[in-house]
Amino acid sequence: MGMDNFYNFLVAYKLPIIGFVVMALLSFLLIRLTLALRTSAEKELAQIQYANPALYLERLQNNRRLGWVFRKNEIRLMKLDALMRLGRDAEILETIKALDAQKLLPREKVDFLQKRMSFFAGTGNVEEAKESFNRLKSFLHAVKADEVEEYKSMLEEGEEINQVYLEKNPAYRQTLIAKLKNTANPVQKGIRLYRLAKLSWFAKDENAARSYLEQAESLLRESDYAPIIEQAIEDLSILAIK
Repeated sequence: MGMDNFYNFLVAYKLPIIGFVVMALLSFLLIRLTLALRTSAEKELAQIQYANPALYLERLQNNRRLGWVFRKNEIRLMKLDALMRLGRDAEILETIKALDAQKLLPREKVDFLQKRMSFFAGTGNVEEAKESFNRLKSFLHAVKADEVEEYKSMLEEGEEINQVYLEKNPAYRQTLIAKLKNTANPVQKGIRLYRLAKLSWFAKDENAARSYLEQAESLLRESDYAPIIEQAIEDLSILAIK
């Protein structure tokens, strides 16, 4: 295309070209603004997520600005996390039912099924907890992620929950003790010690249960396990239900 033809092209399509450039620029600015707002919202929510789950939930329910930067299912999953921390079972069940009916993105699905299993395991609903775990295994296998280290560890954690909370299998103690030797993270170590305390209770070994609880206590002082451990040290039978 010669310079004259190019000039004539610009003259003829000046307005559409200007419109396209303006729209592209506005789209770019809108994306940057949305990303900035999302980052700001994530930081704001992270500050209260664990420290004040009631306030965290209130923000998710009433701050309309969050609807501009998070997808509806993202907000539902964040609400589910808050409701689980607050122990609001009826609302948790409603949220799980709503999420069961949604088409979730892969990472959302994995997050949801983990939370689903955790809730039903904690409330003693063995059937739903096992269904959650089986759905998680099937999904990760279907997307060929079950051999990826991150997800492989996730499935191992699911099996651990299954053996401790659902099967209540004292024979699993040896496997858990072996895992404990290779657990460097202090919080994860504390959780496994607590689970060993539960299995020891199921094995009617109260001395071992108390010993594991005392070891777990110092590692989980700032976690959701702290009040449960405190209760269990006073009354070991708490281990049967929490």
